[in-house]
Amino acid sequence: MRHWNESEEIRLLRQQVRELIRLHLDEQQEIALLRQIRDILPKPVLLSFIKVKFGGAMQGPVTLNVGQKTKATVVGFDQNGAPFTGPLPTPSFSIDNTSLNSGSDDGSGGFDVTSLAAGVANLTATLTTAEGIQLTDTETITNIAVVQKLSSIKIDFSTPQ
Repeated sequence: MRHWNESEEIRLLRQQVRELIRLHLDEQQEIALLRQIRDILPKPVLLSFIKVKFGGAMQGPVTLNVGQKTKATVVGFDQNGAPFTGPLPTPSFSIDNTSLNSGSDDGSGGFDVTSLAAGVANLTATLTTAEGIQLTDTETITNIAVVQKLSSIKIDFSTPQ
């Protein structure tokens, strides 16, 4: 009778091993399927860099006449260089030479810049992404003095002596 019990035990063990192998194969197939799904799904879009934009123009330096104003805003780009379509965190702005340019937040994420005197200043925009990454862009503001133009003359006739 002992021989029968050993045979029965071996048969049950073989059955359990087959079941474990089947489960393992099912798990491997599931992992392969999940990898295929992961590779097919679009990659998440991440805010990767920013650029300062002046007025209606795209990013880059700006030239202002003394007394002229412009609005600076920030545009974002994803990891592929495409325009970022998600919401942008509110940026902070700073000007390195406040004797040449003044600025103030416009209340909607932009920055109003006024040229005060001839010279060159830098405007820096900084924001922190949802992932905690700080992004910065600095652009140059060149202020030029307004050239006075002669628009009229007045002749003064004095009495001869």
